[in-house]
Amino acid sequence: MTDLQPTFSGPIIKLMVYPPPPAKGGITVTNEDLHCLNDGEFLNDVIIDFYLKYLVLEKLKKEDAQRIHVFSSFFYKRLNQRERRNAADTTNLPIQKKKHNRVKTWTRHVDLFQKDFIFVPINESAHWYLAVICFPGLEGPVFEQNPLYHGPFSASAAESEESIPDHCRPLSPDRDGLDSELHRISVCYGSGKGDDDTYTFSDDQSSCQDECSEDGTLAEEGLTSDTSSLASKPSLCKQPCILIMDSLRGPARSTVVKTLREYLEVEWEVRKGTQRSFGKDVMRGSSPRVPQQDNFSDCGVYVLQYVESFFESPIPSFHLPLNLSEWFPQQRMKTKREEIKELIRKIQAQQELDKKESDQVEAPPGSPEEPEIEETSGSNGRPPNVPISP
Repeated sequence: MTDLQPTFSGPIIKLMVYPPPPAKGGITVTNEDLHCLNDGEFLNDVIIDFYLKYLVLEKLKKEDAQRIHVFSSFFYKRLNQRERRNAADTTNLPIQKKKHNRVKTWTRHVDLFQKDFIFVPINESAHWYLAVICFPGLEGPVFEQNPLYHGPFSASAAESEESIPDHCRPLSPDRDGLDSELHRISVCYGSGKGDDDTYTFSDDQSSCQDECSEDGTLAEEGLTSDTSSLASKPSLCKQPCILIMDSLRGPARSTVVKTLREYLEVEWEVRKGTQRSFGKDVMRGSSPRVPQQDNFSDCGVYVLQYVESFFESPIPSFHLPLNLSEWFPQQRMKTKREEIKELIRKIQAQQELDKKESDQVEAPPGSPEEPEIEETSGSNGRPPNVPISP
């Protein structure tokens, strides 16, 4: 059993900001945030948001980054926040529109329906899990020929391949990293005031047999969609769906799927000016089999790995239900916390070096008798810390 680390005790020290100025939407990471990467600790919002932003900025090619949107870990929390008593101007609105109003500014610079994948990290009752909204712009399943299949292929399936736009192709992770200035993937970080900083960076693909059943429960996934079974399918499928990836399979997340469907319906109406249904006959809800945690504290680490694996090993076809239980080796999770800690330390060291070099350029030394001191402007103006979840 893992030995628990002592509880963090101050003082709180800012380690670094990622991405650093002049980039927008920088996330401040402190020594308190670093502490939650110790074994046995629950990851907080700061680490979740930092690493997701890092993955998008550094691990995706530019064209792929343009295909995804990553919401802040505060998005779903804000969407479901209880209405304040004095919010009289929304009293007569349906509950779906009341919810949408709370986050309506978070997408003012991005059209979600132009994206292939929308990632929503969720924390409920101190447990992290991930919702992935896939192909919200499609109105139904589309198919293309499976290059791994060597059997006969129907003309109808070949015909449907022609209808697949380029933006529906699989993601291609850039394993060498990218210049963040070239990156443009939509990553939205809402402030506590409901405003948002939309950052730009990129990401990737599904089929039929599951869904929330009539009683509202989320269907269990037993079928596979791994490489071996994929070769037996003549076509690859892309379809609108919401995948719930949870490292502790327990209660159905049908309420989450329903909430996100309703959000998409109102978002479509607000942005497009028309009405469109995102009901379960159009937007399926699915809970793939994914690698499971073997303790009570690694849920947040698994959420980060699910997103990273989504980028590194894109799902080639969305024939539901999906079996991703072998998506990545469990051994990888044993070192994940330490990898993220080392990444933070590396970025911190680089930023300290950059600052030192910048200070030397801005303040050349004067004479020994009368040193010349150059004024600096507002170096104490630190960006606010991202709130830390309990």
